Amino acid sequence: MSQLQQIALELPEELYTEIEHLSQSEKDSFFHQVLKDQIEKQKSTDMQEKLKNGYAEMAALNAEICAEFEYAETESTQLTERRLNEQN
Repeated sequence: MSQLQQIALELPEELYTEIEHLSQSEKDSFFHQVLKDQIEKQKSTDMQEKLKNGYAEMAALNAEICAEFEYAETESTQLTERRLNEQN
């Protein structure tokens, strides 16, 4: 069974008036869900940022690899084109 922790939360009056009609159980459930949603949103944002940074870092490496194999790709393309021309 998981342990529960309590936190004190101060809200501006205009926000509190939006939820004051809820029972304590409903308030607890509401805040639990809001926190859960926000944590998931933050995790998703963090993951997107990590992926973005990873792809940016790999771009230079991928460009180097492409440059290293450019000669082989060109030679392969030319050889294929010659063979296709010979068949026609």
